[in-house]
Amino acid sequence: MEAAHKTFYRLYQYDERSTSVDNILERLDFHPLSITLLATVAHHNKWGADRLTKEWESRRTSILRTVHNKSLAATIELSLASPTFQELGDDARELLGVVAFFPQGVNENNLEWLFPTIPNRTTIVDKFCILSLTYRNDGFITMLAPLRDHFRPNDPKSSPLLCKTRECYFSRFSEIINPGEPGFEEARWIASEDVNVEHLLNVFTTIDTDSDDVWDVCACFMQHLYWHKRRLVILGSKIEELRDDHPSKPECLVRLSWLFESVGNHVEAKRLITHALQLRRGRGTTTRLLKR
Repeated sequence: MEAAHKTFYRLYQYDERSTSVDNILERLDFHPLSITLLATVAHHNKWGADRLTKEWESRRTSILRTVHNKSLAATIELSLASPTFQELGDDARELLGVVAFFPQGVNENNLEWLFPTIPNRTTIVDKFCILSLTYRNDGFITMLAPLRDHFRPNDPKSSPLLCKTRECYFSRFSEIINPGEPGFEEARWIASEDVNVEHLLNVFTTIDTDSDDVWDVCACFMQHLYWHKRRLVILGSKIEELRDDHPSKPECLVRLSWLFESVGNHVEAKRLITHALQLRRGRGTTTRLLKR
């Protein structure tokens, strides 16, 4: 942070140190080029800290463009135009989009089952790191925040590779997993990739709200968490806002209730299970609800 702060204010030269500016520098993963461009743009436009924060919130990395047309995007595209990148083939750019989509990046041990249609996937990933488009972090191939903003698909459904990757993730969820039953030990993979799956579900439950499949996977995801990594999820409000006649809502409420119970919030767990029971009774069934 201190190095990023010195780099920024050496060029910016307006206002005193601001917490909001520090937050932006952190969001940029302290990427030197991005910080230099941000400071240059803010200096040229004579933005105070409040205006800079407002512009960042509305435009994100698109504000990293100077009057000389030097920008982070231009630098990235220069890397993509290099012979090293061009030799990787047509799959490389879309693969970057998939890496950018996931908060954790892509687990390097899962390249084979996530991208079975890309034969040279390992070579491509290695070249990404050589070109500084990605880096390795605790077994994941990931990106700095500014590059994620550049490569992330604006419309996730427009990326065929991302849609295939979604199906690969979804296929790993079994209907029921309980200790001692087939598939239980294999389900421990969720402990290392829970953030990716949660983000995937958060995006596609917004895009495909009325889909049964995505909500069924959501219920299975929470069951995986209950057994292997007990914590709350950001999907709670979406589940409760789901229409009461949606076939997956009772089951999702039950699994969400288990998670609240697992972290000691028994009042919320009881409220959710009561709601789920009411929905089940209205449909003339309660037995499946009580199985854990």
